[in-house]
Amino acid sequence: MPVLRRVVIIGYVWGGPIEEKAPQAEASIDDMIDALTRPLTPEEANPEQIQKEVLPPVEVTAESYESAIEEFNSVFLDNRWGDGLALIPPTKEAVEWMLTGTSRSPDEVIGKVAVKDGIATVEKIAINAVMAGAKPEYLPVIIAAMEGLTGPTVEDFDLVHVQASMGNFTLAVIVSGPIGKEINMNSGMGFLGEGWRANATIGRAIKLNMTNLGHMWPGVNAMPRVGRAAPYTLYTLAENREFSPWEPYHVAQGYEPEDSCVTVSTTGSYGAWGLASVGAKTGELALDNIVNLIVSHRWFALFDPVYTNPGSRPRKYILLVSPETANGFKSLGFDTQESLRNHICESTSVPYEELSPEEIQGIQGKIEASIADELGPAQKIHPERLAVYQEALKPGGKVPLIERPREDLHIVVMGYPVGGSVMSLAYHSPSYKWRAHETRLIRGATLTEAGR
Repeated sequence: MPVLRRVVIIGYVWGGPIEEKAPQAEASIDDMIDALTRPLTPEEANPEQIQKEVLPPVEVTAESYESAIEEFNSVFLDNRWGDGLALIPPTKEAVEWMLTGTSRSPDEVIGKVAVKDGIATVEKIAINAVMAGAKPEYLPVIIAAMEGLTGPTVEDFDLVHVQASMGNFTLAVIVSGPIGKEINMNSGMGFLGEGWRANATIGRAIKLNMTNLGHMWPGVNAMPRVGRAAPYTLYTLAENREFSPWEPYHVAQGYEPEDSCVTVSTTGSYGAWGLASVGAKTGELALDNIVNLIVSHRWFALFDPVYTNPGSRPRKYILLVSPETANGFKSLGFDTQESLRNHICESTSVPYEELSPEEIQGIQGKIEASIADELGPAQKIHPERLAVYQEALKPGGKVPLIERPREDLHIVVMGYPVGGSVMSLAYHSPSYKWRAHETRLIRGATLTEAGR
């Protein structure tokens, strides 16, 4: 729509005081009506169509190899095809080498990458993996992660929000299963730190795919005001299977123990909205801290059917639990991740008798607006959980703070074997689709025993 009509409301900024925004919006109503009803011009009725371009390969020449590398990096960054760090040139030979890591066809379409819906193929994903410095054996992990990010339905991953929001969101990328150890991912000491090529380049390749195939650029359509934590490599992690007392994380998600999977999940960047420490020296204290963290976000009274308030949305949590703390939880009788998750969800549900009148009004309003389908996915209660909230909003009931336990509370063991700790990655419910967390099977590997 090259001639789309727009009404720009000057000064209307998300997060500003509602008493300032309402008059600005009201003053623009006549312009909106005019733009919607004014007869089309000939140009608007028959706009010139944008033609698909077939671009030739990028050629870089210089007096020396070193100069050519510098020129290549300058050209790619000038065209917004990079991330600011040095790139590896994706020559034809380098991309062919990368593709030896998978048996999947280079032309296979994986999906469309928000926000501008560039088409992700196996070959394009491989090109970005080369630029990130990845090895071919990492490619099946990167492809599976991109599969998780590119689903087309409302029940799939909400990549639009993490890509384009003014919030400083980022992604967690969690590998579970034998392939993590086989490609030498760090899941122990310093699992969020530097020094591990697999962790760093898998995350960087995913981010470059998000940038180049989603056609995103800071200040143009990627709008985080402060910037993202881990902006180059994301939070790319591997489950510590060797020291975990529980079944692998992907088994809790419905896969087989011998499978290898990758999980992509939106998280905030800073503080309680992002990566926060909630650990303690004993399992009992760590559990208390987790419950207190979740209870601190009592979102019920913040719901307004007119004004979208992110604080009125339930949060999703990923708990990164150290092996020592996981064993502490098991000694308390939590023999599975599911049993611990159920206990946390029950412990954080609020008895009806403890709700304030404002909280009851907020919950009831959210139920009614969800039934009437007057809200987007960010605001409404998921249909499968409506009955739970309706039943809870009665004397003797308990209203959940975790809306969908299986989708919104995740427990993964990682970190150094000695020392109790729990890190929380939190995020409010997504804005444009139902999901901000997706686990996909890694398949098509040719250079590893796992993921075939």
